[in-house]
Amino acid sequence: MKTEFACMTVLLLPFVSPAAERHVDSVVKEILTTVEAVKSVVPDAVPMAFWDFDGTIVKGDVTEGLEENGEQRFKGLVEETAYAGLCSVYKGWDGWRQYSERDYPRMNEIGRWLAWPYNAQLFEGRTVVSLDAFCKSKFESVFRKWYFVSSLAMLNALEKAGVENYIVSASPEMFVRNAAETLGLPRSRFNGIRVAEHGGRFTTQLEYPVPYAEGKVEIVRRVVLSRPRGVAVAGFGNSYSTDGAFLRYIVSQPLPGGVRGTALMINGGKPKPGFEGLFRCVEQSATAGHPSPSVQ
Repeated sequence: MKTEFACMTVLLLPFVSPAAERHVDSVVKEILTTVEAVKSVVPDAVPMAFWDFDGTIVKGDVTEGLEENGEQRFKGLVEETAYAGLCSVYKGWDGWRQYSERDYPRMNEIGRWLAWPYNAQLFEGRTVVSLDAFCKSKFESVFRKWYFVSSLAMLNALEKAGVENYIVSASPEMFVRNAAETLGLPRSRFNGIRVAEHGGRFTTQLEYPVPYAEGKVEIVRRVVLSRPRGVAVAGFGNSYSTDGAFLRYIVSQPLPGGVRGTALMINGGKPKPGFEGLFRCVEQSATAGHPSPSVQ
């Protein structure tokens, strides 16, 4: 069994996209080597990788949008739903201006723990079906073009090798779960800020834990425990403040076979105090709709 898995590893690596950055092959190989060590002790182990979404899989933020060099590359889903009449609090240009220039900045000054959950509470009474359809169309027509080529290459290689990939995002779950088809993952593997649904409509009732900072750690624990023999072998993030806690959790847990998980910090900059030397830090730039060879 060990030899069989090792052969699988060798076969997978050459299929990485040529536009992916140089770190992709070595990261995948490192994780699959860890999986092989785990399975040598626990053959029926279920290896899992956990991904932040905004800034980690997609360049920018599907909730807030993306601006580069003073230009808007894409609108976020709060703005898009306001224009489409799907947001129950803010409508049209005037509503979007009230949200973006007054209400959201004020809440963000108090703390992200208040501002970010608010984004999931803007759709009270709206049907789940209508918002899902709208968000899904945006992922298919816009957001997928801004997926990092290297993140897609790593996610796909791990999935093909039997590693289950899960999303743990501080964006509303009602948004990110509609990336499922563009990433080839089941919707059940998407975790975001969640509100209760009643009668096919959204409410404002938050469901906990909120996947921000330490809240992401709790979600990772729950997902791992939800599967017999679940093992967290890898984590991917882009922010020390929002992702640092769950990445540190993954690399600090001893795994069967005497190995530890891999944590990749993507475009996170210089390590913050307390995180030095814990994660592998890389830079990514090429996106699916704007691929370009990189030698990073």
